Amino acid sequence: MNLDRLINMVINRVIRTLVSKGVNKGIDAGSSALAKRRTPARGEDLSDKDQAKRTQDQAQMSSQAKESAKRARKLARMSRRIGKF
Repeated sequence: MNLDRLINMVINRVIRTLVSKGVNKGIDAGSSALAKRRTPARGEDLSDKDQAKRTQDQAQMSSQAKESAKRARKLARMSRRIGKF
């Protein structure tokens, strides 16, 4: 195996890892931004009952976003594996 091919393999591996981490960070940032968007405006008072419901809704949205991020990462891994063939 010549040196040029070896260097190319190492560079491809590093780039693949960095892109994967970037995608994961972007998905996580998007899901947290979605959860923040559902918070009430400043100065808006909510009753305890409304606040509890809002908190439950936020927790549900957050868990849904995490699940969809997990599915997206899994799909990205599968597509990379299929692309190797």
